[in-house]
Amino acid sequence: MNMDFQNKVAVITGASRGLGKEIAILLAEQKAKLALVSRSENELNKVKEEIGPNAEYFVCDISNSKAVEKTIVEIHQKFGKIDILINNAGIWFEGLAEKHPPEKVKELFDVITLGTIYVTTSVLPILKKQAEGQILNVVSVAGIETPGAEMGPYSPYTAAKYAVTGFTKSLEEELKGTKIKVMGIYPGGMNTPLFKKAGFDYTENENWMMDKKDVAKIILFMLSQPKDVIIDHLVVRKFS
Repeated sequence: MNMDFQNKVAVITGASRGLGKEIAILLAEQKAKLALVSRSENELNKVKEEIGPNAEYFVCDISNSKAVEKTIVEIHQKFGKIDILINNAGIWFEGLAEKHPPEKVKELFDVITLGTIYVTTSVLPILKKQAEGQILNVVSVAGIETPGAEMGPYSPYTAAKYAVTGFTKSLEEELKGTKIKVMGIYPGGMNTPLFKKAGFDYTENENWMMDKKDVAKIILFMLSQPKDVIIDHLVVRKFS
Protein backbone atom coordinates (compact mmCIF):
# COMPACT_ATOMS: atom_id res chain seq x y z
CA MET A 1 0.00 0.00 0.00
CA ASN A 2 1.16 3.50 -0.81
CA MET A 3 -0.74 5.45 1.82
CA ASP A 4 0.16 5.18 5.48
CA PHE A 5 -3.11 4.95 7.42
CA GLN A 6 -1.47 5.23 10.84
CA ASN A 7 -3.26 7.93 12.86
CA LYS A 8 -5.49 8.85 9.92
CA VAL A 9 -9.02 9.54 11.11
CA ALA A 10 -11.74 7.75 9.14
CA VAL A 11 -15.47 8.34 9.53
CA ILE A 12 -17.54 5.34 8.44
CA THR A 13 -21.32 5.44 8.25
CA GLY A 14 -23.24 2.19 8.52
CA ALA A 15 -20.32 0.87 10.55
CA SER A 16 -22.25 -1.39 12.90
CA ARG A 17 -22.51 -4.37 10.54
CA GLY A 18 -21.86 -5.72 7.07
CA LEU A 19 -19.46 -3.94 4.75
CA GLY A 20 -18.99 -0.97 7.08
CA LYS A 21 -17.78 -3.21 9.87
CA GLU A 22 -15.35 -5.03 7.55
CA ILE A 23 -13.91 -1.71 6.32
CA ALA A 24 -13.47 -0.60 9.93
CA ILE A 25 -11.63 -3.80 10.85
CA LEU A 26 -9.22 -3.47 7.92
CA LEU A 27 -8.50 0.20 8.64
CA ALA A 28 -7.94 -0.62 12.31
CA GLU A 29 -5.36 -3.21 11.29
CA GLN A 30 -3.58 -0.37 9.46
CA LYS A 31 -3.56 1.69 12.71
CA ALA A 32 -6.17 4.20 11.57
CA LYS A 33 -8.41 5.94 14.12
CA LEU A 34 -12.07 5.27 13.52
CA ALA A 35 -15.29 7.15 14.07
CA LEU A 36 -18.01 4.52 13.71
CA VAL A 37 -21.44 5.95 12.85
CA SER A 38 -24.76 4.12 12.87
CA ARG A 39 -28.24 4.17 14.42
CA SER A 40 -27.63 0.98 16.41
CA GLU A 41 -25.75 1.66 19.65
CA ASN A 42 -25.63 -1.97 20.77
CA GLU A 43 -24.06 -3.16 17.52
CA LEU A 44 -21.70 -0.17 17.37
CA ASN A 45 -20.48 -0.96 20.86
CA LYS A 46 -19.74 -4.57 19.83
CA VAL A 47 -17.68 -3.36 16.85
CA LYS A 48 -15.80 -0.91 19.05
CA GLU A 49 -15.02 -3.67 21.55
CA GLU A 50 -13.79 -5.90 18.74
CA ILE A 51 -11.55 -3.20 17.27
CA GLY A 52 -10.22 -1.72 20.49
CA PRO A 53 -9.11 1.72 21.66
CA ASN A 54 -8.55 3.17 18.17
CA ALA A 55 -12.31 3.24 17.57
CA GLU A 56 -15.06 5.42 18.98
CA TYR A 57 -18.72 5.15 18.09
CA PHE A 58 -21.31 7.84 17.48
CA VAL A 59 -25.02 7.05 17.38
CA CYS A 60 -26.63 9.07 14.60
CA ASP A 61 -29.56 8.86 12.20
CA ILE A 62 -27.95 10.26 9.04
CA SER A 63 -31.35 11.13 7.59
CA ASN A 64 -31.58 13.86 10.28
CA SER A 65 -29.48 16.80 9.11
CA LYS A 66 -29.25 18.42 12.55
CA ALA A 67 -28.14 15.15 14.14
CA VAL A 68 -25.49 14.77 11.43
CA GLU A 69 -24.13 18.29 12.00
CA LYS A 70 -23.92 17.64 15.75
CA THR A 71 -22.22 14.26 15.26
CA ILE A 72 -19.57 15.59 12.88
CA VAL A 73 -18.78 18.37 15.35
CA GLU A 74 -18.38 15.76 18.09
CA ILE A 75 -16.13 13.61 15.91
CA HIS A 76 -13.96 16.59 15.00
CA GLN A 77 -13.68 17.64 18.62
CA LYS A 78 -12.77 14.10 19.65
CA PHE A 79 -10.09 13.45 17.02
CA GLY A 80 -9.02 16.96 16.00
CA LYS A 81 -9.28 16.17 12.29
CA ILE A 82 -10.99 14.00 9.68
CA ASP A 83 -8.93 12.47 6.87
CA ILE A 84 -11.31 9.99 5.29
CA LEU A 85 -15.10 9.86 4.94
CA ILE A 86 -16.70 6.60 3.83
CA ASN A 87 -20.41 7.00 3.10
CA ASN A 88 -21.54 3.41 3.43
CA ALA A 89 -24.90 3.51 5.24
CA GLY A 90 -27.87 2.26 3.28
CA ILE A 91 -31.18 0.41 3.36
CA TRP A 92 -32.94 -1.89 0.92
CA PHE A 93 -36.43 -2.35 -0.47
CA GLU A 94 -37.65 -4.14 -3.58
CA GLY A 95 -40.80 -4.91 -5.50
CA LEU A 96 -42.99 -3.24 -8.10
CA ALA A 97 -42.84 0.55 -7.97
CA GLU A 98 -46.55 0.84 -7.17
CA LYS A 99 -46.11 -1.58 -4.27
CA HIS A 100 -43.72 0.80 -2.50
CA PRO A 101 -45.55 2.72 0.25
CA PRO A 102 -44.80 6.45 0.06
CA GLU A 103 -43.12 6.34 3.46
CA LYS A 104 -40.73 3.63 2.20
CA VAL A 105 -39.82 5.66 -0.87
CA LYS A 106 -39.14 8.64 1.38
CA GLU A 107 -37.00 6.51 3.70
CA LEU A 108 -34.92 5.21 0.77
CA PHE A 109 -34.10 8.75 -0.34
CA ASP A 110 -33.70 10.06 3.22
CA VAL A 111 -31.08 7.47 4.13
CA ILE A 112 -29.37 6.64 0.83
CA THR A 113 -29.37 10.01 -0.90
CA LEU A 114 -29.94 12.77 1.64
CA GLY A 115 -27.93 10.98 4.33
CA THR A 116 -24.92 10.81 2.03
CA ILE A 117 -25.29 14.49 1.18
CA TYR A 118 -25.81 15.59 4.79
CA VAL A 119 -22.73 13.76 6.07
CA THR A 120 -20.56 14.91 3.17
CA THR A 121 -21.53 18.57 3.40
CA SER A 122 -20.93 18.52 7.15
CA VAL A 123 -17.44 17.07 6.69
CA LEU A 124 -16.46 19.19 3.68
CA PRO A 125 -15.58 22.42 5.56
CA ILE A 126 -13.15 20.41 7.72
CA LEU A 127 -11.49 18.82 4.70
CA LYS A 128 -11.28 22.18 2.92
CA LYS A 129 -9.66 23.81 5.92
CA GLN A 130 -7.14 20.96 6.06
CA ALA A 131 -6.71 21.24 2.26
CA GLU A 132 -6.63 17.46 2.03
CA GLY A 133 -8.82 14.41 2.44
CA GLN A 134 -10.71 11.55 0.81
CA ILE A 135 -14.42 10.96 0.34
CA LEU A 136 -15.52 7.51 -0.80
CA ASN A 137 -19.18 6.82 -1.51
CA VAL A 138 -20.31 3.21 -1.48
CA VAL A 139 -22.99 3.40 -4.15
CA SER A 140 -24.12 0.24 -5.98
CA VAL A 141 -24.34 -1.14 -9.49
CA ALA A 142 -27.94 0.07 -9.10
CA GLY A 143 -26.48 3.57 -9.30
CA ILE A 144 -25.19 3.09 -12.84
CA GLU A 145 -27.62 0.64 -14.46
CA THR A 146 -31.20 -0.56 -14.18
CA PRO A 147 -31.84 -4.02 -12.73
CA GLY A 148 -33.57 -5.54 -15.77
CA ALA A 149 -36.17 -8.28 -15.75
CA GLU A 150 -33.98 -10.95 -14.13
CA MET A 151 -32.91 -9.07 -11.00
CA GLY A 152 -35.63 -6.48 -10.49
CA PRO A 153 -37.71 -4.78 -9.78
CA TYR A 154 -36.40 -2.13 -7.37
CA SER A 155 -36.95 1.12 -9.23
CA PRO A 156 -37.17 3.52 -6.24
CA TYR A 157 -33.96 2.04 -4.77
CA THR A 158 -32.30 2.49 -8.18
CA ALA A 159 -33.49 6.09 -8.32
CA ALA A 160 -31.98 6.83 -4.91
CA LYS A 161 -28.68 5.26 -5.92
CA TYR A 162 -28.60 7.10 -9.26
CA ALA A 163 -28.94 10.31 -7.27
CA VAL A 164 -25.87 9.38 -5.21
CA THR A 165 -23.94 8.70 -8.42
CA GLY A 166 -24.88 12.15 -9.68
CA PHE A 167 -23.82 13.73 -6.39
CA THR A 168 -20.52 11.83 -6.42
CA LYS A 169 -19.63 12.85 -9.97
CA SER A 170 -20.72 16.46 -9.47
CA LEU A 171 -18.79 16.77 -6.22
CA GLU A 172 -15.69 15.38 -7.91
CA GLU A 173 -15.93 18.17 -10.47
CA GLU A 174 -16.68 20.77 -7.79
CA LEU A 175 -13.54 19.86 -5.83
CA LYS A 176 -11.14 19.78 -8.77
CA GLY A 177 -8.10 21.86 -7.93
CA THR A 178 -8.33 20.97 -4.26
CA LYS A 179 -6.48 18.09 -2.65
CA ILE A 180 -9.73 16.37 -1.71
CA LYS A 181 -10.36 13.13 -3.56
CA VAL A 182 -13.93 12.04 -4.34
CA MET A 183 -14.51 8.41 -5.25
CA GLY A 184 -17.42 6.10 -5.92
CA ILE A 185 -17.47 2.32 -5.73
CA TYR A 186 -20.35 0.48 -7.37
CA PRO A 187 -20.56 -3.07 -6.01
CA GLY A 188 -23.10 -5.74 -6.79
CA GLY A 189 -24.85 -7.67 -4.03
CA MET A 190 -22.85 -8.78 -1.01
CA ASN A 191 -23.35 -11.22 1.85
CA THR A 192 -24.53 -8.57 4.31
CA PRO A 193 -27.63 -8.38 6.55
CA LEU A 194 -29.04 -5.59 4.32
CA PHE A 195 -31.68 -7.74 2.67
CA LYS A 196 -32.85 -9.65 5.72
CA LYS A 197 -33.00 -6.45 7.78
CA ALA A 198 -35.36 -5.07 5.13
CA GLY A 199 -37.64 -8.08 5.63
CA PHE A 200 -36.72 -10.12 2.56
CA ASP A 201 -35.97 -13.82 2.76
CA TYR A 202 -32.41 -13.97 1.45
CA THR A 203 -29.62 -15.90 3.11
CA GLU A 204 -26.06 -14.59 3.25
CA ASN A 205 -25.02 -17.40 0.90
CA GLU A 206 -26.92 -16.57 -2.28
CA ASN A 207 -24.90 -17.49 -5.36
CA TRP A 208 -25.01 -13.91 -6.69
CA MET A 209 -23.47 -12.43 -3.56
CA MET A 210 -19.86 -11.30 -3.26
CA ASP A 211 -17.94 -11.65 -0.01
CA LYS A 212 -18.11 -8.33 1.84
CA LYS A 213 -14.54 -8.85 3.04
CA ASP A 214 -13.32 -8.87 -0.55
CA VAL A 215 -15.14 -5.62 -1.29
CA ALA A 216 -13.68 -4.06 1.88
CA LYS A 217 -10.18 -4.95 0.64
CA ILE A 218 -10.91 -3.24 -2.67
CA ILE A 219 -12.07 -0.12 -0.84
CA LEU A 220 -8.88 -0.08 1.20
CA PHE A 221 -6.92 -0.36 -2.06
CA MET A 222 -8.79 2.65 -3.48
CA LEU A 223 -8.01 4.68 -0.38
CA SER A 224 -4.35 3.64 -0.32
CA GLN A 225 -3.30 5.22 -3.63
CA PRO A 226 -0.55 7.87 -3.77
CA LYS A 227 -1.65 11.49 -3.36
CA ASP A 228 -1.38 12.11 -7.11
CA VAL A 229 -3.38 9.00 -8.12
CA ILE A 230 -7.13 8.41 -7.83
CA ILE A 231 -9.37 5.46 -8.64
CA ASP A 232 -12.40 7.68 -8.93
CA HIS A 233 -15.09 5.24 -10.10
CA LEU A 234 -14.89 1.47 -9.75
CA VAL A 235 -17.50 -1.19 -10.56
CA VAL A 236 -17.19 -4.51 -8.72
CA ARG A 237 -19.25 -7.55 -9.68
CA LYS A 238 -19.54 -11.23 -8.83
CA PHE A 239 -17.58 -13.22 -11.40
CA SER A 240 -18.99 -16.62 -12.25
